[in-house]
Amino acid sequence: MGRYNYIMAVFTAILVIMQLPLHGYPEKAECVRKTIMVGATSRSYLAYRPVGAVAGKPLPLVIVLHGMNGNGLVMSMFSGFNELAEKNSFIVLYPDAYGPLWNDGRVDMDSISFRTGVDDVQFIMQLVDSMVAASEVDPKRVYVTGFSNGGMMAMRIAIAASDRIAAVASVAGLMPKHLSLVRPGRMMPFLLIHGTEDRTVPWGGGVLMREKRKRGEVLSVLDTVSCWVRNNGCTSQVSVKILPNRETSDRTVSFLVAYGCPDPDNEVLLVSIQGGGHTWPGAEKCLPEKNAGRISRDFNASRFIWDFFSRHRLP
Repeated sequence: MGRYNYIMAVFTAILVIMQLPLHGYPEKAECVRKTIMVGATSRSYLAYRPVGAVAGKPLPLVIVLHGMNGNGLVMSMFSGFNELAEKNSFIVLYPDAYGPLWNDGRVDMDSISFRTGVDDVQFIMQLVDSMVAASEVDPKRVYVTGFSNGGMMAMRIAIAASDRIAAVASVAGLMPKHLSLVRPGRMMPFLLIHGTEDRTVPWGGGVLMREKRKRGEVLSVLDTVSCWVRNNGCTSQVSVKILPNRETSDRTVSFLVAYGCPDPDNEVLLVSIQGGGHTWPGAEKCLPEKNAGRISRDFNASRFIWDFFSRHRLP
């Protein structure tokens, strides 16, 4: 087992143990593990429905995709989306990839999902269809986000199912090169959060490496954003705002870059974290800095993403 895989396995085990005391309290909503058949394959996911949700009253849906070697449980525990769902009345799904990686559009022969042609778009949209049919989810307010490989997969879903996704956000995940050749069927609100010192998915893009093996190619941060800027009819003219530096000890500074989009319903935003690593800003639990790099404590990525999502809905 490689060092990275070992760290993720230990990290997952610790989080599972930390979660155990929360079980058995009926007044507190919990993630429920479910499965769904996608063709001949059983796929798993966690679902969080806030306390007080009324049957037959559709709620917004946020789909949160984990990174490489992760799973829905880990994503649910460090992202903090459950607490946000409780406060803002939306449903969260945390799907599990088939194997360690989503089939995000990269040409990666070490990925079982790529080699076997796993259709993760079908998996996610089948989940959405089932929840819309059951009147659980508002079809005009379906959002997708993810971390690293999950952020790349979020972009693939938004491109392939642009008529079903209201907005997309990626944290530490850039546009796969081959995916950039395909355009969404409509303008799509887009948010990218990325650290300038990310060593796993570098700011400048290029061929990603893992244990000296090539894992596919991605665009740079600026080229990733440019894809969405062009798609949404925006201009390269930007406004830049420094986010409050609430925690100086994290040694990061974050900038919000807003592109010149004529229609605010199609906004394109970039949060550039100067000094930030391959991390989820504001997460309570994360990998050590020596492995993932610095994590920004100046803002909470999940709250920032929900604020962004909450401004958008399908026409």
